[in-house]
Amino acid sequence: MRKVFIFFVLVTFGLRALAEAQVVLKIVQPFENDSLPPLKSSFVFGSVSPASAAVTINGTTVTLYTNGGFLTMIPFQKGKFKIEAFSTDGLSTATVTRTVMVAEGLETYPEDYRLIEPMSPRGRVVLRPDDMVTVTCHAAPNGKALFRVGGGEFYPMLEQPGDVKGIYKGIYKIQSSDSFEEDDIAFLFRRKDGKKLTERAGASITVQRRRVPRFVELREDSILLTGPATDFGYSLILLKGMRFEVTGEWGDFVRVQLSEVSEGWIKAASAMELPRGTAEAKSVAGGIRVDATDVSSVLELQLQYRHPFRVDQLADPHRLFLTLYGVVADTDRIHYISTGTVVRELTWRQMEPQAYTLDIRTSQKEPWGYDVRYEGTKLIVEIRHRPRAAATRGSLKGLKVAVDAGHSRQSYGTIGPLGNTEFSVNMMVAKEVKNELERRGAQVVMIQDGTKEISLQDRVSLAGQEKAHFYISLHSDACSEGQNPRDVDGYSVHYYHPQSHRLAELIHRIYGGKTKIRDQGVWRSNLAVCRATQMPSILFEQGFLILPEYEEMFLQPQHQAMVAQTIASAIYEFMSETKP
Repeated sequence: MRKVFIFFVLVTFGLRALAEAQVVLKIVQPFENDSLPPLKSSFVFGSVSPASAAVTINGTTVTLYTNGGFLTMIPFQKGKFKIEAFSTDGLSTATVTRTVMVAEGLETYPEDYRLIEPMSPRGRVVLRPDDMVTVTCHAAPNGKALFRVGGGEFYPMLEQPGDVKGIYKGIYKIQSSDSFEEDDIAFLFRRKDGKKLTERAGASITVQRRRVPRFVELREDSILLTGPATDFGYSLILLKGMRFEVTGEWGDFVRVQLSEVSEGWIKAASAMELPRGTAEAKSVAGGIRVDATDVSSVLELQLQYRHPFRVDQLADPHRLFLTLYGVVADTDRIHYISTGTVVRELTWRQMEPQAYTLDIRTSQKEPWGYDVRYEGTKLIVEIRHRPRAAATRGSLKGLKVAVDAGHSRQSYGTIGPLGNTEFSVNMMVAKEVKNELERRGAQVVMIQDGTKEISLQDRVSLAGQEKAHFYISLHSDACSEGQNPRDVDGYSVHYYHPQSHRLAELIHRIYGGKTKIRDQGVWRSNLAVCRATQMPSILFEQGFLILPEYEEMFLQPQHQAMVAQTIASAIYEFMSETKP
């Protein structure tokens, strides 16, 4: 009886041990039902426990990192594609299946293909005489394509060179005699075998002929883009209340005029239509006041409206060019109220009939930062002085640093194979940076405290409102689907304005001397947080979180402390180098 009992106990504990040793397999990315761009291969990553288990994905053996994390490249197929992961430790098994949708990419059709596929333009387009519209379609290769707008004559399209054959493009210049009103584009195509095909683009082309100009006013702070889509570049930051003449439309975007030669695109939803007959927003620039405080020099210019502006900077010595659009000059007097200003010389030029430029020469060898804003319709230009702060024996006393953990709990950025979000990792590092900066005597403003959603523009605005001397945005990188992360991984530092360049170089050099992560260099990047003008501002990517070895590294306290020491040391060295 005693032997039976012992056997029962051993079997029970054995079954429990087997149950506790069950393989746990996870795929982190891609997500279930992800819609992926056209690609032939991409990465799959996740983790398995125990780390000694074997893993295959779609039949291919996967190399595991010591913590059980993995990232592997596999071939993908267009359409509905299934990813099947299998793991076993010899005793138990686990299977995970993911289904994704891979978009159909452009491909060369056979010469007897029976369709014309319109590509651009689609939807509503409003243009003016002399505007160009590019027309594109996809059809069988080695054919002849024509297009026309409305009921006009047909114009030729040329087949484009490249790997994908059968892409045809044509161009049309809107004529002063054109009277299109929601007219579509028609394609006429003759295949190589002589077969004729026709199709419509699904566009709505209108020629804007307004004797009374059309104006809009921004209902919120916005961005002027270089083209009618969000993937075009940032051109200018625009402020609520600015008015613009509308000169065109393309889908969800409107084209606005700044001056005779300057224009850009804004989201239609960011602006409200002004009543027909609204007057042009035009101001006359009178006298300018130049004053100083303990921390900055201030220029004041009274205008009648809020106008868009562009600022360009030169360093060594520091010089600012501020161009105001929609403003004409009557600047007879410039009043220097204080002798404490860094403004050494201020002149103006009327570069165009509607472009008024201030040339501000300062006594600063290197810029620190500036802020251009409106108080009502009064333009304020604040040029920040180099902060008076201790820079001895590593001390940062007297400095205020804005530390920003990129992303948030909801919009968490990328994610690692073990499931750690970029935001959670960024917050860990940000807290260490805060502790190290405070240990050295600096005051720290935490832009993201971990509990809130905050827009990119609000992050920058908060740093400015707090009068921070530095802005540090902390991130952990990834790459796009279709790229091999191990080919493009690395750490990088990003800046935009000249006052930020040296700080970016210092962080890059110090971090590079302490890590074995691949160096991807210093970048001048047109990123929202790098566009912060009031202080040296950088964005730091510590490496690729989607690689399992780096995810594990980023979670280690000693690595986080090293990043914090890097940031603090770079700021100290920056302060030691820069001169008033």
